[in-house]
Amino acid sequence: MLARMLDILIPVLLIGGGLFYVGLLAAGLLVGWHLPYPASYWWLAGTGCPALGLALMYWRAQSDPSLLEGEEE
Repeated sequence: MLARMLDILIPVLLIGGGLFYVGLLAAGLLVGWHLPYPASYWWLAGTGCPALGLALMYWRAQSDPSLLEGEEE
């Protein structure tokens, strides 16, 4: 159950968080919208989601070595 949930959650965090981050960067460049990094929770969410996706991916690979060998579950 957890493995199936992680199969869905990891790409959502990586792709969704990455797109959110790129959207914040584009908004900043196109309209001059400025969010100071340390004081803004939007930047924290934009960088934290892909980072959490990567952390979960590495954690899952460490907890199940058969994933590194390419075996099916």
